[in-house]
Amino acid sequence: MTHDQVSGWAQLVDKYGVTLILAIVMTVMMIYILRLLITGKLVPRELLDRSEEDRDEAIKALNEIKGPLDQLTIAVNNIKRDEDRGG
Repeated sequence: MTHDQVSGWAQLVDKYGVTLILAIVMTVMMIYILRLLITGKLVPRELLDRSEEDRDEAIKALNEIKGPLDQLTIAVNNIKRDEDRGG
């Protein structure tokens, strides 16, 4: 901080008092943190962990469904190739 900034803050403190200046600064900080929470840029750890677990479970379930479906797709593709050769 420069000398001018310090003297500016000192004038505000002399005029309004330390408590009011700190209250304004803390209010601005709380509004900023609340805005981060609302927009989703700041997420509590327990919610993040829970969402990661849900994602892992969903991927596991999707892979269980996808395996037999891939085998079926390969079988259908092989049938189509066999029909093309014979006909």
